[in-house]
Amino acid sequence: MSYKTTDVFGVKSKLIASYIERESVDVRFNEAITDGNEVIVYGSSKQGKTSLILKHLDENAYVKVECSPRTQPVDIYKSILRQLDIKFVESETVEAGHEHGGKVSAGFKIKVFFAGDAETSAELSNRTSNTTSTKETFVEYNLSLAQDVSELLQKQRVDKYIVIENFHYLELEVQEALAYDLRVFQDHHVIFIVLGIWREANRLIQFNGDLLDRVTEVPVEPWDKDDFKRVVARGSELLNVDFSEVEEQLINDSFDSIGVVQEISKNCCIEAGVRETGSTTVDIKPQHLDAALKKKAEEYGVRHIRNFEAFVDITRKTSNQSGKPSLAFPYYFIKLLLTHDFKEIQKGLSRATLLEAIRDIHHRPEDVRSGDLGAFLHNITQHQINKKIQPPFVDYDRGGKILKVIDSSLYFFLKHCDREEILNDIPNPVDDE
Repeated sequence: MSYKTTDVFGVKSKLIASYIERESVDVRFNEAITDGNEVIVYGSSKQGKTSLILKHLDENAYVKVECSPRTQPVDIYKSILRQLDIKFVESETVEAGHEHGGKVSAGFKIKVFFAGDAETSAELSNRTSNTTSTKETFVEYNLSLAQDVSELLQKQRVDKYIVIENFHYLELEVQEALAYDLRVFQDHHVIFIVLGIWREANRLIQFNGDLLDRVTEVPVEPWDKDDFKRVVARGSELLNVDFSEVEEQLINDSFDSIGVVQEISKNCCIEAGVRETGSTTVDIKPQHLDAALKKKAEEYGVRHIRNFEAFVDITRKTSNQSGKPSLAFPYYFIKLLLTHDFKEIQKGLSRATLLEAIRDIHHRPEDVRSGDLGAFLHNITQHQINKKIQPPFVDYDRGGKILKVIDSSLYFFLKHCDREEILNDIPNPVDDE
């Protein structure tokens, strides 16, 4: 059987042919979707969350809702109903607040159509005639209440999984509201599969402790080196190529990211002239890998440099309540990423380490207080979403008080770019004081 290179290697919205199953992830996921709990799949970007769904769930076994920063719970529930072909009309516009703090949009009461049989009898010409007519009834539901949504799905005998993609894009208040709703859905045996970009366990349990023992978490990281070798071997077999000369360097330079492994493998094949399965084996040479690494570094570079510039946002000149100029935490954070020890960044940076490191490079170190840094870190994901940085490249674990890179391609970029040159191109806010 012949395969196209882009169907075997790379990052795509459909399942690629070099997908390999891992017992710690795939077996766990298959067990999770049958144990009655809500399912949380999490990990860095491009580490296999969506592929896990595509591999193990038929397309007709679930409905999927893609979240955005503007998505509210009612938007998710309306999308679910539309995808399930449940007819409804909005019956009332109401302003309300979520029971547990999340703000709810107006206009979420609906009426749902239900068809029922109305049997009638009549005697015509000395004989009995039984007829059945269809009668349409309307039932009102409030989409701000998970209880109502659960009852509606049960009445419609919905047995599909509900996949929530890009949960991390939602505002924190909305994430918290949904964490409380999941508790209700679990009671009614409506199974949600939530996909999010973060790296710490128990993210949703931090919002709602009642979810403890009611959710099953499936982390897609870490990837073992042997797993990467299996992916490369699987793709090599399908395309009839040999990576043996470059496999070790390819994997090491991908910094534990399956997305990077996939993209570099794809570009290696293309550099070697392999665009589909060949009749003879083609050896992937060091020059092919070098060209692939260079090309991918340039592609990632364009996006990450733009993200850094958006993150710093030097056009905004704000002052604190004391009248002093802004502490410019976004700028100094990016400067830290571009100057700090690479291995330390890989491990994750604690709040204490960040405080000390930023004071070391700050132009007003005596004004850098722990509380101010904490406020910046707590808002760091929302800051990225506000700047349209998608996916976010860093996330702060409030429980462990540690900052982690969650864009799996960022390590590759930082290792291959000229960090000093990039930093010099980012305007320093101190120069404008």
